[in-house]
Amino acid sequence: MAKPIVPDNLTPGMRAGVAAGAIVDAKATEVAGQADLAMAGDVDGIHDMRVAMKRLREAVRLFRRLMPRKQRAQVLGLAEGFNDALGRVRERDVLIADARWVADRVEDAETVVGVLLDVWGEERSRGQTDIVDTWDRMIGRDRFFQRLRRLARDTKKRKRKLNAVRLEQFAYYAVTARMERALRRLEEVRAPGKEGAEGQPDPAAVHRLRIDVKRLKYTMEPFLTVLPATTEPYRVVAALQETLGLAHDFDVLQAAVTAYFDNTGLASTEPAKAVLEAIGERRGQLYAGASQQMVALGDEDWRGRLLDGLD
Repeated sequence: MAKPIVPDNLTPGMRAGVAAGAIVDAKATEVAGQADLAMAGDVDGIHDMRVAMKRLREAVRLFRRLMPRKQRAQVLGLAEGFNDALGRVRERDVLIADARWVADRVEDAETVVGVLLDVWGEERSRGQTDIVDTWDRMIGRDRFFQRLRRLARDTKKRKRKLNAVRLEQFAYYAVTARMERALRRLEEVRAPGKEGAEGQPDPAAVHRLRIDVKRLKYTMEPFLTVLPATTEPYRVVAALQETLGLAHDFDVLQAAVTAYFDNTGLASTEPAKAVLEAIGERRGQLYAGASQQMVALGDEDWRGRLLDGLD
């Protein structure tokens, strides 16, 4: 995953509105830098472009109250549409990679998942065409980068009370709000009686936690250089988000493969049973790893270190 681009001139005492504009400019540069590989259909390029677009989207959401509403809405609408197009291809890439990972470990797996791999490959090709078409419209007719630059410029110049708040103060309230939401989700996952199948956490509750942990991560990222003491707490969040994402990927794979086996009558075959067993085993390992990382996030020491870093 490509590292985030963050302005190198941020300071704790600068105006939040000025910082917001600078960060949006940096995110625009980050997105533009991933375009060539993504348009060529490179798997890592698609992933990096999607991450860059999510960072941009979350930055606009983070500073939304500092921005002109109409301009913000236009930019977010374009970003959401392109992120959806990227997501459809990225989802196929992950399904294909995870299915191949299973096929390498299960004898005769190709006999039951080979057709699925072909279908996902064809869907990916169509999705890649959609990515290129959407991108061409965004940077041409929709003037995406011009809109972004204008949004950044007007946010820097905007004279409102909230825009004049010190950046460190804005960061404190933004990050702690996201932190509290993520910790509430964590309590839901770890509450007694909330276990799903095989004693693992309920996938729906874990999915909600994953979303809020991801948003906490993206909220913290722009402030890491200006508040370096938050770096260690951030790493805990990033590690959990990564593992939860991998576990979610195997949830999606399990559901897709199970539905395919049921619809084709393959579910009773030995290769199909072995494939589902391998998926279930890997899924269990990822959930176990995530559960250990949840302990670190739920520790009062982690919360204290984050608050100290923001203070």
